[in-house]
Amino acid sequence: QCEVLNVLTPARFTVKRRHTRTKASAEEFVHLVNGSSNSFSRIKVPRRVPFLSLEDALKRWKDPSQDLFAASDLDKSFDPNRRSAVMSSFAALDEFASEYGRLPHASEHDVVHFSRLAKRTRRRGDDNDDDDDDDIAEDDYTDIVDAFARCCRARLAPVQALAGALGAQEVLKAASGLYNPVRQFLLYDCDELLAHRDRVGAKKKTSQGKGGSDAATAKPSRVGAAGQSYVLGESLTRKLASAKLFVVGSGAIGCEILKNLSAMGAGSARSKKKKRGGGGCVVLTDMDTIERSNLSRQLLFRDCDVGKFKSAAASEAIGRYNSRVNVDAHTSKVGDDVTDGPFDDDFWASGVDVVLNALDNIEARLYMDAQCVRHSKGLIDAGTLGSKGNVQVIVPNQSESYGSSVDPPEPAIPVCTLKNFPYDISHTIQWGRDLFDGLYNRRPNQVNDHSDAFGNMSSEDFARRLLRNLGEDAALEASEEMGEDFLAAVGAPSSEGNLADDDNAAAAAALDRLRVSSAEWAVRLANRLFYDSVVDLLRRHPPDSLDDEGEPFWSGSRRVPRALSYDATPSDDGTVPADRMVANDHLVEFVRAAARLRIETFLSPDAMTDGGRESEVSKEDAIFALEAFSPSDDESEENNEEDEEAGRGGGGDDNDDDDDILSRMVESLDGAKKAGDQSSPISRLLNVVEFEKDDESNGHVPFVTASSNLRALCYGIKPVDAMETRRVAGRIVPAMITTTGLVAAASCVELLKMMQGVPLRSHKNAFVNLALPFFAFTSPLPAEEMGGWRGETYTIWDRMEVREGRKSAERGGMTLSRFLRQLRKQIESDEGEGDEEEEEEMEICSVSYGPYMLYANFLHEGDESILRKSVWDLVKEAAISGDDIDEEDFGLFPDSDDDEERPSPPPESRELTDEQREQIEAIDRKRSLELSVIVEDPETGEEIELPPVSVVRW
Repeated sequence: QCEVLNVLTPARFTVKRRHTRTKASAEEFVHLVNGSSNSFSRIKVPRRVPFLSLEDALKRWKDPSQDLFAASDLDKSFDPNRRSAVMSSFAALDEFASEYGRLPHASEHDVVHFSRLAKRTRRRGDDNDDDDDDDIAEDDYTDIVDAFARCCRARLAPVQALAGALGAQEVLKAASGLYNPVRQFLLYDCDELLAHRDRVGAKKKTSQGKGGSDAATAKPSRVGAAGQSYVLGESLTRKLASAKLFVVGSGAIGCEILKNLSAMGAGSARSKKKKRGGGGCVVLTDMDTIERSNLSRQLLFRDCDVGKFKSAAASEAIGRYNSRVNVDAHTSKVGDDVTDGPFDDDFWASGVDVVLNALDNIEARLYMDAQCVRHSKGLIDAGTLGSKGNVQVIVPNQSESYGSSVDPPEPAIPVCTLKNFPYDISHTIQWGRDLFDGLYNRRPNQVNDHSDAFGNMSSEDFARRLLRNLGEDAALEASEEMGEDFLAAVGAPSSEGNLADDDNAAAAAALDRLRVSSAEWAVRLANRLFYDSVVDLLRRHPPDSLDDEGEPFWSGSRRVPRALSYDATPSDDGTVPADRMVANDHLVEFVRAAARLRIETFLSPDAMTDGGRESEVSKEDAIFALEAFSPSDDESEENNEEDEEAGRGGGGDDNDDDDDILSRMVESLDGAKKAGDQSSPISRLLNVVEFEKDDESNGHVPFVTASSNLRALCYGIKPVDAMETRRVAGRIVPAMITTTGLVAAASCVELLKMMQGVPLRSHKNAFVNLALPFFAFTSPLPAEEMGGWRGETYTIWDRMEVREGRKSAERGGMTLSRFLRQLRKQIESDEGEGDEEEEEEMEICSVSYGPYMLYANFLHEGDESILRKSVWDLVKEAAISGDDIDEEDFGLFPDSDDDEERPSPPPESRELTDEQREQIEAIDRKRSLELSVIVEDPETGEEIELPPVSVVRW
């Protein structure tokens, strides 16, 4: 036995040898391992974790040698005073409940008595009372104990959810033996909320004694969440009820957040007729639909919801939980590529107070972050990855934003590993996934895009066009693929009805021919992928070959592949070897799956009315095709010789090579050209499919599984089942409902702080890993200060604003010239009065909108055709042209000596595509434009970027 110390590569590691009975020396042991193995697998060794009983742990928690506390909040976990106060308070709570049969009220009598019990339990069993008292700040200790006493009888929904998530995960650990349990206490609090609350019990003073009852509880809030009102005050609960919250995403995290918000009474206040905008609302959007695999972790959904939009189903579920919550559900996407939708500038100006992100991709997160920064809105972002989770709080005008820091990119599998040297099943699954996209997405798109050109041109002209646009290698491959696909499309059934009808006998016969040709195509594909390519690779790099440095080529993570072909020939004992049977089975499944998807590429949706059975290929047909088109070593060798001859070029000149490539392309295309209608080679567009992992009937996962497993067999990798293939190919990260519950609860705690307006240091970002376990709650970082004009500093939250006047609006919008004058005036007024010479030295170097440059002083200074154009029209022109503004773009705007502003012919007057019109309409809906402006410091000559400049409509 040995212990792995360091993993260098997937096939190279260092070990520490443990005690063993064998007498082999270390050198012999290393030789034995290296000689018989080329990889290793990780085996997790079970570990027994001892625990103290609760009774013993409560007695010995002060002993520093016991290490009984898990770290959580880095500012609080190592504070002995806080730890002593919290542990004493829990002990006092047990005694108080035993004595009175109830929990403490917020009355002075109960609080004083509770504090007395806590101090007594703190000293109980302590041999060093005096020293202990010296180490503890009594005022802080008393404040914590008093706050505990005043709040402990109430329930705060997000804290309940957080404790439930932690407890559930520990139960799962105990039941399954997976992951490391918490040792032994984990203390969490969010007492920052209490520093800004209405004093608990201030409106309900009581003088109850020992015989007091529960009548002293705070009056329930009329907007719900009585416990929340008891702890944090009625005013905060009302403020939360009147808030406009924007929840983006209703998946696993989104469901948990919505559940918590409903329990907290968020967005439940009704608008009064006389008070416009006084009502609260939870705005929810998610463009995704519910899949069956979602049900295990997205708690708001049930079997009957499968297929519905998540936002709609979540809204219905929240209505059942708390009918008072006003939910405005949408199915709109959020992102830079969305030109139309409900989340425009008006929405951001008045329709949202705080955003809660429950997204699953970086692009959408960055977009929401940018919108919140631009409109000065609070953002709470939550995310999970298995047992890991995080919550980031973005506080307007105070903290850094989500985009201020960049996560490292996800590691990608090198192309050479995928193509020639896989050593892990994830590599072969990704290879199969890429193969699926190439065959059933890229190739049909390729045919659809070139159909008209192919029909209107000769084969030679079409081939020359491909050569000009793609280059030789890509054009040759494209011509072979399109020739094959156009020919298959010509013979595909043209009927739009049910192929089983008697009137469609001709179409049914065409389907039979398509099924046979597709099975043959699938076999040729299998031979090329799993036999010919392997034989060619081994021909170029034999098993005993060396690399350029003289080391064995097939070493480390490179595995010697073996070629696969269908072979049911029995051995001498009359049976087919087991490994050959496994390969045969996977080849049969590959042919069936590949042929089925090939058939469905050419069938119209109306023709597939029998659950996809029209396109199914039987096992017998697949075996027949495999036996008929099985490759042979002689054929492979002949193909290799032809490839070598083509590579040498036969000693001819370049023109001969070009003519040979062109002739091969024409030959590939001529077959389809002659078989079909010259003007229209296909009667309909081919079906283009996107990989869908959750549809059990579409055949996508079976194809990727068969492809992956065959490639795995080629390289000595253990095949996997369809479930594992679905997980990897669908890029599924196993979600844990305990993690999502915890980050959603932490998000809602931070929402309460944001509604209170606590200082930045009182907010907490959360970073957790429930498996380790690891908990870290840290204060958000403040926004970074950047150098600005004349030594001033600004942050990402700062903005400059230039407002459009009424006259400018009536004339078509503020011109660029007026914008530059207004901006200069604003900059100079901010820095104070200066002399004339200093004003003349002020220079604006450039103005940009996103990636488009609208103005550059070295190009456009004095160019009246641009300076007198509306800023809005400049932005439109740049957006629809996809390029920076240039003088040539404005030939239709004549020069003029008139210094007065006047409207210019807008971009809408030109002939535009639908996409360009949508871009213009999106710009017209904006209330403001955010521009980037760079100025030159006249003293140093340094170029300085100003804070973003907003041009606001009249």
